[in-house]
Amino acid sequence: MLPYVSEDAAIYLLPWMQEYRNHSAEALGGEFSNYNFPYLFLMYTASLLPIEPLYAIKTVSLIGDILLALSMAHLVRRYRPSGLEPATAAVVTLFIPTVLLNAAMWGQCDSFYAAFLLLSLSYLLRNDARRAWLFWAVALAFKLQSVFFLPALVLVSLRNRVSIISPVFAMGIWAALSLPPILFGRSLLSTLGIYLKQTGEDRLVAGAANIYEWFPGVTAEAGRIPALIACSVALSGIALAYWHAPDSPESRILLALCVLAVCPFLLPQMHDRYFFAAEVLSLVLIRNSSLRWVPVIFASTGLAVYVLYFSGNRYLWPLLIASAIQALAVLLLIRELMKKRSAMKQGLFPVIR
Repeated sequence: MLPYVSEDAAIYLLPWMQEYRNHSAEALGGEFSNYNFPYLFLMYTASLLPIEPLYAIKTVSLIGDILLALSMAHLVRRYRPSGLEPATAAVVTLFIPTVLLNAAMWGQCDSFYAAFLLLSLSYLLRNDARRAWLFWAVALAFKLQSVFFLPALVLVSLRNRVSIISPVFAMGIWAALSLPPILFGRSLLSTLGIYLKQTGEDRLVAGAANIYEWFPGVTAEAGRIPALIACSVALSGIALAYWHAPDSPESRILLALCVLAVCPFLLPQMHDRYFFAAEVLSLVLIRNSSLRWVPVIFASTGLAVYVLYFSGNRYLWPLLIASAIQALAVLLLIRELMKKRSAMKQGLFPVIR
């Protein structure tokens, strides 16, 4: 897997690495990349290694995998799902198909943002809002997809009357991690516009196994607003279900999984890898009798999407099947959260004050 050169590596990552080898730290102020500073700084550091550029890129990605495994162990140590030990969870995380392929074969860095999201959730379960917001800010500095977790973070914070200082502090952390390119000569407008460049997709769906695979003739321009409305409605329903469910660790885990799955399933212009965080977090449900099929479904559909990418297969029907199965997992998660709401109404759970 390591010698494989993906399309992303050939078009983007390898030229970026060459920029750092040609111009050293000066390239940190360049405008050749649409990734944010934390990852680019790691890439620059890797460029100093006396190894082939491709292996330098994948070294960074594999470090992200290790961090992801440690973060999963940290979460499981707090959450303690039945039958899952922290060390076991860490090892299994490394061998989730999409985790294994994302770094070692694709050369991508999704493990970094997912690792910090897991740490954010772990501290959210500990009622440590400041650290939860801090690690979310670090995740956001790595990848824009971290916004998928924001509804869960906001809801738990509102329900527990968390001080506004925590999100303000988080934005300060994000700025400290994102703005250093200005010190190397990049303009403020260009630095802040990195995430806007990532949303410039002209297709309604860009490889993700989501509902819009069933509407291949709809452009991003035509479908963007209806898609945003659909996602907003779904998130509102999830928020209502959580608000009236017991505010337990189980409810917070379900809330996080629901938003991490619903956002890439219903938002427009989603790419192949955008279910990554949901796929990883769903591992904590592997021994849950009601939801044990959810991590299996996510792993299977994620693997299918990756295989289609690597094989250059652009046929529609495999993604249609994957999106239909993906919908089942999303519905199972939402139903379970709704069941907790119903159980609380019937007095089966104590109200947590």
